[in-house]
Amino acid sequence: MAHWALVVLLAWLFSGTPATAEFYKYTDRSGKTHYVDELWKVPEAYRGQVGRYLEKFDHLPDGQKEAVIETDRSRQRLLEIEQQRQTEMHLKDLNQLQESERLRQAEDEIQRQSKAAETPVTIADNQILVPVAFRNNGLAAAAHLVMDTGATHTVLYRSVADQLNIITLSKGQSKVAGGHFIHSEVGKVESMQVGPITAGDFAVVILAFEGNSPVHGGLLGMDFLSRVEYRIDYEKSVIRWKLRSR
Repeated sequence: MAHWALVVLLAWLFSGTPATAEFYKYTDRSGKTHYVDELWKVPEAYRGQVGRYLEKFDHLPDGQKEAVIETDRSRQRLLEIEQQRQTEMHLKDLNQLQESERLRQAEDEIQRQSKAAETPVTIADNQILVPVAFRNNGLAAAAHLVMDTGATHTVLYRSVADQLNIITLSKGQSKVAGGHFIHSEVGKVESMQVGPITAGDFAVVILAFEGNSPVHGGLLGMDFLSRVEYRIDYEKSVIRWKLRSR
């Protein structure tokens, strides 16, 4: 729209009063005098008596000519002032249109970035389940992990780890919520993506889940959460992420 307005404005600016050109004078059979700006506008019957003038008022007596020229100049000045006013109004409208478009595009970009940084989550029973995507050795798996600021490491339950064929790097004991220790393994995934943030070559603790089949695939721990800034929107059930500045 702004581009079209600019084209229209330029067309209008260059369509002003034409430059002074030759004028042709002839008198018809009724005695009426005519002035035209192109020779072809003179009827053939009158071309023999055509008078050509380089200025618009050359046909007038000197005294009358000067007065008419001054009147014409005054009219031209008024037209130029009005044309300049119209030009300024058009430019002002165009600038406002361009600024409005710039603000709209900036707002759209903010909205786009905000949406890209959001992760829809499930909030239930005082738990926040975050969707996480994993890749490892050409395999992919997705799971909901419980956001747990009390967990030092990110944990995957064995059912998820087996889908990714994670190689065990070390074995040991891990302390769980009840205070007791259970057998655990440590491995790595090639990538773990949470919303817009991807962590590469990421270490995870693998545990066998005790009890009935879990509704989640593990815990999202502080080894990831400490690297990011996040804000939980409980009303919309989303988390907005931002990589923490180092």
